[in-house]
Amino acid sequence: MTKNMKCLILDDEPLAIDVIENYLKRLPDIEIFTSNNAIDAFRVMQKEKIDLLFLDIEMPLMSGLDFLKTMKTAPAVIITTAYRHYAVEGYENDALDYLVKPISFPRFMKAFEKVIKYLQSNNSVKEDADTDKGYLFLKVNGKFVKLSINEILYIESLKDYIKVVTAANFWISYQTLTSITEKLPEDKFMRIHRSFTIGIDKVNSVEGGCVEIAGKLIPISRDSRQEVIKRICKDGSSS
Repeated sequence: MTKNMKCLILDDEPLAIDVIENYLKRLPDIEIFTSNNAIDAFRVMQKEKIDLLFLDIEMPLMSGLDFLKTMKTAPAVIITTAYRHYAVEGYENDALDYLVKPISFPRFMKAFEKVIKYLQSNNSVKEDADTDKGYLFLKVNGKFVKLSINEILYIESLKDYIKVVTAANFWISYQTLTSITEKLPEDKFMRIHRSFTIGIDKVNSVEGGCVEIAGKLIPISRDSRQEVIKRICKDGSSS
């Protein structure tokens, strides 16, 4: 890596912080920040561009998942918790991995290597993206595929991967829905659900809790419904 990776450990248990911190200290080019509550972590993230967040779930005042949901732009996230039953919700919020305490060093390294691949992949895509010119390059099966932004109908999250759908084809790429959404023009695309980002002008109809794009019914999260209808109607795309 050409620069230090900035890692933030958010956990209300000092011993749990110590374990992750000691593991990170074995690795080169790592800058470590720690917080024992969401408010302090938020302050750190305002000052520092955090690359990787180790996030505990059950904490006072605000849970780790609630903290994650407050972030418009989240770093790479690894969930660290004593409870296995949060795994599904963690992945649905784009966590790259889920570590159950006590965390062994080999299991920690497996998760960390996944983050390295994810960050390297995202950096490669960002270097080859030019949304001002209307396209981006998507890494698919070891090669970069050039996609016209205007052709994208919607993007679906598949845990560590995304499915980018156009009228003619679809592509699977190793990155999160959050990372790809950040690269797209905000006036043309909107994340309407934890698992879906849509092209606003591609919507054919809105009914109940779904939008319809090219025959595909896509759910709208309850929190996003009013904003979805407002933006689609503003753009003249509703039926």
